[in-house]
Amino acid sequence: MRTLLLILLSLSLVFAQPKEPPKGTRCVVCGMDVNIDPRLTSQVKLKDGMYKYAESPKHILEYYLENKDKVAELWVKDYESGKWIDGTKAYYVVIKEGPMGYDLAPFQSKITAQKFAKRGKIYQLRDITKDFLQHLEMGHIR
Repeated sequence: MRTLLLILLSLSLVFAQPKEPPKGTRCVVCGMDVNIDPRLTSQVKLKDGMYKYAESPKHILEYYLENKDKVAELWVKDYESGKWIDGTKAYYVVIKEGPMGYDLAPFQSKITAQKFAKRGKIYQLRDITKDFLQHLEMGHIR
């Protein structure tokens, strides 16, 4: 029985996929339409199978940090290709032109993130804290 559960869990992780948000979906953090800039639309899949969406990586990361124990998957879109990528493995670069000001542009490739950032800093999930996100909300970059 235990072996069967492990196999099923492994298969669910292999086939884990993001879902496109339905038209008119609102951000779980601020209530804004999540489709304002499709390059920045982000989501989490909760352990209960429900999806929560945000109009930006900044807001989905805020939700993720406050609800880690409920989140099974974190998805963001690669800023260059527009494809869904694992938000836990993404490289993030601060941008000024997010839906609500300063935000984060996610990249699958560190090299692409470095080119985009030029000499700016690149962040990974382990670098992003609630305090960091609050500074972004206020328009401050560290």
